[in-house]
Amino acid sequence: MIDSTCDADLEALRKMAASADVVVDDGLLAAAGIDYESLRSQNPALVLVSLSGFGDDGPYRDFRANDFAIYAASGWIAAMGRPDEPPVYPGRDYPFYIAALYAAFGTTIALYHARRSGRGQRVGVSALDAAISVDFYETTSHSFGVPLRQRHGSRISGVSSSLQPCRDGWIALTVNVNSAWDAFCDVIGAPELATGPFATPQLRLANADALEARVREKLSTLAVADVVEACQARHVAVAPVATVADLLDSRQLRARDWWQRVAHPVAGTLQHPGPPFRLQKAQWRIPGPAPLLGQDQDSLVTNGWSR
Repeated sequence: MIDSTCDADLEALRKMAASADVVVDDGLLAAAGIDYESLRSQNPALVLVSLSGFGDDGPYRDFRANDFAIYAASGWIAAMGRPDEPPVYPGRDYPFYIAALYAAFGTTIALYHARRSGRGQRVGVSALDAAISVDFYETTSHSFGVPLRQRHGSRISGVSSSLQPCRDGWIALTVNVNSAWDAFCDVIGAPELATGPFATPQLRLANADALEARVREKLSTLAVADVVEACQARHVAVAPVATVADLLDSRQLRARDWWQRVAHPVAGTLQHPGPPFRLQKAQWRIPGPAPLLGQDQDSLVTNGWSR
C-alpha cells in the first residue's frame, strides 16, 4: 500500500510509473500533489486512469461518493419502487462496477494510441457519468418531449411486462404482442384472458388490475419451472426470478462450466463468477486467489518499493 504522506513511498511510486504502461488512480495522486505531467515527463507513453465519483471538474468534483450516492444522483433510485410509495434502493451496488468497465474500455483505447504514437494520455472516468450513460434511453426520450416514466413497481407495461408470483417463486413476463399473450394464457389454463376486455395490448393495459388478479389466481397453482419451460417451448420470453442460491445451483451455468472454484489460503475454496465473454482461441480461467495483504511486497521492492 502507498502512504500519500510518506516521501519514500511517493518516490517508489514515481520509479514504478517510469516503466509502467498504466497507472490507475482513485485520488491518491492529487492528495500527494503529484500530477500526470510530472509522471509523463519520465515516461511519455504512460496512460493514467483516474476514477472518481463525480468527475475532476464541475461543482461536485470534491463530493464524497459511493454506489448509493451515485444511484441517487444519477436518477436510478427515482425510477425504482411503486408509484404510490417512496423510491427504493435497487438492491445491488453497480455504479462503480460500471465505471470500472468504462475505465477498461478507455484504457484499451489509450494504450492502443500510445503503442502507435508513443504518447500516453489521461483517461478520466466518473461513476456518475457512467451510471447515467447506461440509462440513455430515458434521458434521450425526455429530451424529445416524451413524458418521464413514473415508478411502476413490479409492472413495466401493465401485466404483459411484469413480475408475477407462482406457487413456488416469481417469474418475469415479456408477452406484449398478441401471439405471445395468447400462448401464455394457454399455458396457465386461461385462454379466456386473451379475449374480450383483455384482447389487445391497449385493453390489457387499461384493465391491468383486474387482469393481474385473474393471472395471479391461475399462477398460484403452478410451479415456476413448469410455466417457464412451457412458455419457452412456445417461444415466449418468460424467465424465473432467480435468487443467488438458484444461480449457484443453475443447471444452465453448470452445463457451461461457468462457475470457477478457487482455493484461498485463508477463506478456503470459493466459487467465483466465470467469464462474461468467451474467446474461441483462448480459455478463460482465474489463475489463483487474490493476494493476501503484503504478499507481493518483495516483488514490488524490485521495482522501487521502499519498505
